[in-house]
Amino acid sequence: METYSAENPRRILILGGGFGGINTALNLLKLRIPHTKITLVSDSHHFNYTPALYKLATGASPIETCIPLGEIFDHTKVEVIVDTIVEGNLAEKFVLGASGSRYRYDFLVLALGAETTYYGIPGIAENSFSLKTVETALALKRHMHSLFAGSKNLTKGEQMSQFHFVIVGGGPAGVELASVIRHYARGLAEYHNIPVHLVTVTILQAGPRLLPTLTEEVSRRATKKLDELGINIILNRPVTSEDTGGVYLKDIRFNAKTIVWTAGVRASHIYQKISGLTLDKGGRILVNEFMQVQGIDTVFAIGDSASTPYAGTAQTANYDGSYIPKAIQALILNKKPAAYAPKVNPYVIPLGNNWGIFTYKNIVFSGRIFYWLRELIDLKFFLSILPLAKAVDVWREGGSISESCPTCEKAQEECR
Repeated sequence: METYSAENPRRILILGGGFGGINTALNLLKLRIPHTKITLVSDSHHFNYTPALYKLATGASPIETCIPLGEIFDHTKVEVIVDTIVEGNLAEKFVLGASGSRYRYDFLVLALGAETTYYGIPGIAENSFSLKTVETALALKRHMHSLFAGSKNLTKGEQMSQFHFVIVGGGPAGVELASVIRHYARGLAEYHNIPVHLVTVTILQAGPRLLPTLTEEVSRRATKKLDELGINIILNRPVTSEDTGGVYLKDIRFNAKTIVWTAGVRASHIYQKISGLTLDKGGRILVNEFMQVQGIDTVFAIGDSASTPYAGTAQTANYDGSYIPKAIQALILNKKPAAYAPKVNPYVIPLGNNWGIFTYKNIVFSGRIFYWLRELIDLKFFLSILPLAKAVDVWREGGSISESCPTCEKAQEECR
């Protein structure tokens, strides 16, 4: 049995700088496990706070969505490395980065998260926007500005297409974006002396209702609110293809210069290049009752990476990031970890300005107070990863308007 010391520490390697990876590292620090080196490898210098990306795309400051990892782990013993993982071999206990670096470990935590999937639909990847990173959110915002700045000589028919915004996907990301993009686009129209009635927003949902992973009551309230906001909702109509002029359904075409795809994600494709993993149909890693990769007790998968009942939300990734450190500690102490208990988390969906829906199991409330509850949830999270003063600054400035091109360009450059 190998003996660990300050000179030969036990290596805990975390892949991914999202919710799960960051919380795993921070919670490992709190346990103060002796003779342990914690290394976090991320493909970005920054943590992307994805729940606020819809605000960034519609004029808010980047400060809330683009938090340097250096600020999170400043004055800690976590080693942060910026590299992109390209492959790995669990039998030989290493993963390889695009830099050529080979990362060896004693314990490995797979937290690379999810990425956009287009289900093989022709034209979608090439002609639509997504809302997964700071870069994509800023690209969408710049695109909207260009639409209005370059519209003076268009015919009325061309303007109808120019200012039609189609959101493909009626999940939380889709409805949150749709609820604010109409207001934002109408503001741009007023600024450019364009009739605001030309701005239209449509949600295309393949299934029979919005927010299909939540209860029917949540769906009903969201549909009612979006209708009040003037959002068009088309149900039971899957997209079949897209080109530069619009999006195609089975029996109809929507002319639009802006298609935003929020309809699908799957676990990181990198997991297909790490030997020793077993994946489900969505590319997520199959795990046992301790969140361990099947057959390997030193490798864990968490958050969007793991095939668990509530994977796919930031709340679940945070919850997993609190469970995994304790499981690792138990193994180090030659004890059996407590079994992982999937947890239903409360959820707040902001719709429009100062209005939201709160849901927990079968409980549903809605109104202005729940929008502010969501804001307080954001603050609570920032306080968990940043010093008090910085967390408050990020939270306070996150809702401020930042339309200057230098700000956008600087944020995009820093978040690469």
